[in-house]
Amino acid sequence: MPEKIKLNKNTLREQNQSLRLYQEFLPTLELRRQQLQAEVRAARARIADRELELDALLDGAAGFAPLLVGTLRAVRPLVEIEAVETRTGNVAGVRVPLFVRVRFRDIPYSLVATPPFYDAAVGFWRHALGARAEIDTLRQQERALDEQLTKTTQRINLYEKVLIPECRENIRRVRVYLGDQQTAGVCRAKIAKGKIVRAAEAESARAGD
Repeated sequence: MPEKIKLNKNTLREQNQSLRLYQEFLPTLELRRQQLQAEVRAARARIADRELELDALLDGAAGFAPLLVGTLRAVRPLVEIEAVETRTGNVAGVRVPLFVRVRFRDIPYSLVATPPFYDAAVGFWRHALGARAEIDTLRQQERALDEQLTKTTQRINLYEKVLIPECRENIRRVRVYLGDQQTAGVCRAKIAKGKIVRAAEAESARAGD
């Protein structure tokens, strides 16, 4: 159902102003959407790259899998993540987490009392877990950017499909009404003028008698 508005010149001016603002702001929103789309694609590409690197790491260790699994219980305390350090960055105007590093529990151990493969196992698991933590952070980035992209697209749709068409329709309705009022005013003026002329003619005729 059309919005109930006052059909007058003030409304016409307000609707024209609103329409200009929407049309001026729309290109800015379009540009922001394009920037966000590019950043979302870039985030997904970074995730894919890191996943390929992690897959390559795991594939490269496939031949040592039994040994790695066998030492996991012994090295578990040394590969326990204490914290995933991130900092807040700004990407296309969106606050996102940026990966810094993974901090593991610092537990000293004897190089003499542990098997030779122990250091390599610790290094492998830390590398793998660090890569997974970085991928998780990148996924948080991608979600934040994609959420903002969705909001921006919704706002563009609101402007294009609701607000701008409503303004145009309101402007049309007011102009039609004002045009009708002007036409009616001209007609009334002509009728009044005709009455005055006829009255003057009648008065002139009476005076001639």
